[in-house]
Amino acid sequence: MKSAFIRPLLCMVGIASAGVVQAQSRVLEEVIITAQKTEQSLQDVPISVTAVDGEFMQDAAIGDLQELSVFIPNVRMDDNDPGSPQIFIRGFGTNTFNPSFESSVGLVQDELFMGRAGYFTEGMFDVGRVEVLRGPQGTLFGKNTVSGVFNVFSRPVTEAFSANAELRAGEFGEQRVEVGAGGMVNDWFGLRFAAMDTQRDGQLHNQFSGRDQEASEQDAQRLKLLFVPSDAMEIELIALESQTEMAYWPKQLKALDADTRDYLADFDANIEDDPEDFTTSMNRDGELEKGSTTYSAKLSYSFGEVGALRDLNMVAVLGRSDFFVEQDQDMDVSPADLLTLFNREDYRQDTLEWRFTGNAESLFGLGNDLQFVAGLFYFESDYELNAKLQLGDDIGSWLGTDDAQQMAGSDAILLPALRLLAQTTTDDHFRFHYLQNTESLALFGQFSLSLGDNWVVTPGLRFNREDKRIDSLGESACSSTTMLPALACVTPLLLDTQDYNKRGLERNERDVSPKLSVMYYLSEETNVFATVSRGFKSGGFNAISFTGEDIEFDDENATTAELGIKGRFFDRSLSVNATLYRTEFEDLQVLAFNGVFFDVSNAATATSQGLEVDWQWLTPWEPLSMSGSLGLLDARYDEYQGAPAPVTDGIDQRQDLSGERIAFAPEVSATLSPSLHFTLGDAFSVNIAADIIHQGEQYTDVDLDDNTRVPANTKLNLRLSLASADEWWSATVGVKNASDERTQNQVIDSVLFPGTYYAQQNPGRQVYGSLRFNW
Repeated sequence: MKSAFIRPLLCMVGIASAGVVQAQSRVLEEVIITAQKTEQSLQDVPISVTAVDGEFMQDAAIGDLQELSVFIPNVRMDDNDPGSPQIFIRGFGTNTFNPSFESSVGLVQDELFMGRAGYFTEGMFDVGRVEVLRGPQGTLFGKNTVSGVFNVFSRPVTEAFSANAELRAGEFGEQRVEVGAGGMVNDWFGLRFAAMDTQRDGQLHNQFSGRDQEASEQDAQRLKLLFVPSDAMEIELIALESQTEMAYWPKQLKALDADTRDYLADFDANIEDDPEDFTTSMNRDGELEKGSTTYSAKLSYSFGEVGALRDLNMVAVLGRSDFFVEQDQDMDVSPADLLTLFNREDYRQDTLEWRFTGNAESLFGLGNDLQFVAGLFYFESDYELNAKLQLGDDIGSWLGTDDAQQMAGSDAILLPALRLLAQTTTDDHFRFHYLQNTESLALFGQFSLSLGDNWVVTPGLRFNREDKRIDSLGESACSSTTMLPALACVTPLLLDTQDYNKRGLERNERDVSPKLSVMYYLSEETNVFATVSRGFKSGGFNAISFTGEDIEFDDENATTAELGIKGRFFDRSLSVNATLYRTEFEDLQVLAFNGVFFDVSNAATATSQGLEVDWQWLTPWEPLSMSGSLGLLDARYDEYQGAPAPVTDGIDQRQDLSGERIAFAPEVSATLSPSLHFTLGDAFSVNIAADIIHQGEQYTDVDLDDNTRVPANTKLNLRLSLASADEWWSATVGVKNASDERTQNQVIDSVLFPGTYYAQQNPGRQVYGSLRFNW
């Protein structure tokens, strides 16, 4: 009896032990990145960086950088407005409501720097890898990277022919088709073609017109040609095109007061202000159209050994890109015809980066291994803005409201006369025309030197020169509704505008961005590092000014100190990367609401400090894998006197925000992604996965108005996949935001309704299914 019990037990223990040994033999794959302009293991890069491959993005149904950003600690991105996406890293970034405000977060696509924030929302498809570098990256990536860099790589041309296709459909009319195919045709030529087409209906319903806001269509195509004339040379040519159309503007009213509600009820009896019911009411169905065409050429040449240098390589990347965005939007977000903005932006950039990489045994006898990168970067762009802010047919009735009296203040006595004047004018507007030429030239270099078996020191330096020249015009105009010429236009009296024509204004900036990193290897698998670096964001001019006064703003500088650890544990089944950081900003560029639009100015100083953690674990139970991230963030103004005050304090009031939190900076963000993988015989496999995504409380407007505070929220994504054993095909059903958590993405002051706000809602629950094929 005893042996009958012990023998099966011993067999079970033996099987379990064998399972543990087998599980422990699982190791995480080496992650290779190019965050320092050369291929390195992520574990050897002394930067707070997160790398995500394209396979994870497909598995999680991630279709753009905004959906990806929630998995990156201390990163926030809003792409509800494709023409003006907002990207923040460690609490600092770009609120692009003013189009001349450059991004604080850089975007590099297939080694080409993209100079407008609008590129972040171009078609994202056939992705090989996305690297997100946090903190100033001025040494190797240059200007406008004070907060960090998104470094995006599409899939390369493969040695053997390969192809893939994905079909996805979901709620709210979501349809996405993505295909890619290519490989080497012979020893010296290869190609890859990829394309994407996606469309969806909007969740935000306009009850006035019956249309769904945010309904969008996007398509994009990329062609890669690879030439290999010799073993030492490669030439890669890329052509990329993307087009987007969207029903615009995705806003709804919040916190209507009684007088405003009564006024708007005359136009829509069902007017309401619930910011989380996906319902709005706008008399104008706005539209947004944007697109880009990009061409690039990359020449790589290996010189091999040259004197004391080994593996000397040269890379030259040349590119041209054209980008445009055209939109018209109901600026008052109401059923009354009060204020409309028409906007057209055209942009062209030419870039060249020429760099050398290599290694040597030592640095003039010092150390035992030297790796270096050095090069030149040239950038030129031309930007043109044509915009018109036009008063609507109902502006006369609005001039008789309490809202008009609040905005007029002591000038309210003039409102009756202004109301009579509005009845005699039409096509009453203020027009902006802005031209800007930017030229940048930089020299950069960085090397890593091994000192003994455990120490690596990495200094770097970048010299940058940038010149900007602008022409800026603002003028009001109107037509008369009578046979007589118009006595005056309403726009300049209502918005306090002044005509101006500024020509030939210039800015000339010089910057030095240094970096120093020290890394110590505790073992072959674990190291600690300390980094100090500096970056800058160029100054500029306000493209949408109502008076032409004080339109220039200064450059922004950031200095960061980081202390981190990177390690692989338990026979490489667990990877943990953690970084403590502190970033100090000088002359922080901010947008301040001026009652109708946004002015650019410089706050004095600000500081961000916190912790970032990424981890990945192949657990002892073989079916279970887990990954996650954690971001802790404390971002505050050190000194910001004269900051805009909430409109509830009065029109054009100021406040002291010194010591206060910065907007778009949640104190906690975290993700947890468990995944179960099982085989079903020899033919199939099943994967069950979840993503738990938490975002902490945050303000979403610079004035820190309590009405713009968004509460903390936690969302759950679920998916179930069935695949063939050889992964030739897979089918997935999933749901994003499974509990239908209703959250606001941003809340800002409204135009013409003091004390009322515009709210922008995050998507609710979305059920989807997909089919994927790989050859």
